[in-house]
This record gives sequence, structure tokens and C-alpha cells, in this order.
Amino acid sequence: MEASLSVLSHADGSCELWQKGRGRILCGVTGPGDVSSSRRIFDRANVFFSFNRLATKNREELVAAVKVPSAGSASASSASAQPVDHFLRSVVESAIDVDAYPRSCIQICTQELEMDGPGDALQLNGLCMALIDAGIRMRHIFAAVIVGLPSGDGQQEMVVDPNQMEANACRALFTFVFKPSVILAGKLLGAHSNASELAERRCLTVFDFYRRKIQQKFIYYISRTLS
Repeated sequence: MEASLSVLSHADGSCELWQKGRGRILCGVTGPGDVSSSRRIFDRANVFFSFNRLATKNREELVAAVKVPSAGSASASSASAQPVDHFLRSVVESAIDVDAYPRSCIQICTQELEMDGPGDALQLNGLCMALIDAGIRMRHIFAAVIVGLPSGDGQQEMVVDPNQMEANACRALFTFVFKPSVILAGKLLGAHSNASELAERRCLTVFDFYRRKIQQKFIYYISRTLS
């Protein structure tokens, strides 16, 4: 996994995140900013989302087309993606400390540049880094991973972040989202428990990746200031 921060000049925070052979996602965050009185919430921020799925355009056209949505604009996702979009919204909005920004709005958008397989985890990880880059106050950061349960007699190993071919061969796909300090409620059995343990180990490496990238950004800006 690799990432570049602050890649969009018109956004307060942005991240281009890619995973070799899996996909590339561009995320932008603007705000907190002013919002029209009809969409203003007295005691918290109003968060607007736009999840844009991969279109049949080249990369340059997609990058040029990425714009953080105006307040209240609808997502460009297809109807089949709406349940996934609702899941992404719930994860991201629960992580943002919306109570810290009353009577304002935060605008969030993603654009798939390349995608081979399920993109939920890549989008969530890119959004988390974009929110950190924008300096948005958060209740917690989060990391996501997809685990594929292979078909057959169960002798095959589970697949972490499968591509489309691997995903098609799986009989189930689990999307796990973890906070840095997590206590799992309830008890998972069998394959679900194994998938959860595998995802938890994987997410620890994602949190380390976040830390390295943010450190690199601040080291770069500090060195520029001192030079």
C-alpha cells in the first residue's frame, strides 16, 4: 500500500491511496465551512458525501473531474452501490467529532481511479487519511480490510483484500473496520472468528502505515520551514 497526501489543491485535505494490483482511490475533504441556513444543524456539523465509482475515462480526466460536492449534492453512485455507500457513510460519520463543528458542513468525496475487486476497504482507508490531512477533529481513526472466505472444503487459506477474480471465487466476503483500541462485542464462531483475527492483524499494519505517512508529511514541512 502507498499514499500521497495533499494532492488536491482545492480541498483542505486529500489522499491518493493505491494498492498494487488492487486499485487506486482519490479522496478529498473540505471543511468545516459555512452552509446554507436550510441545511444548517444547530448543534453539530452536517456531513455531505459523494462516492464516485470508476467511469470509462482515463486517469487525467478523472483527476480533473474530482471536485468536493456542494452541500446537499447527491452521490454519483449507481443504485446498486447505495447499500455500500450507506455503510461507508456510517463508518466515516461516526468517526468524525461532528459536535465540535456546530452550524457548519464538512464535504467529503471519493473517486475511484483504478479498481480490481471490492473497494470498500481502500475507500475507507483513503478517507481516514484525507480526514487526518484536513485536520478534522475525530473521535477515533479507523482502518478497514476485506477478508474473502474461499469456496470448497475449507482447506484453502482466507484471502485478504482479494482482487475481482479472487472475490468471485469466494463464498463470502467480510469487511472489517477497526479502531486502534477495539473490544469486540459478542462471540464469533468458526470461519468468522478466524477472519476477524486475520483482519485485526492486517489493520495493525494499516495503522502503522498511517503513522509513517503523517510523520513523513510533517518532517517534510518542518525541513522546508527550517531551510
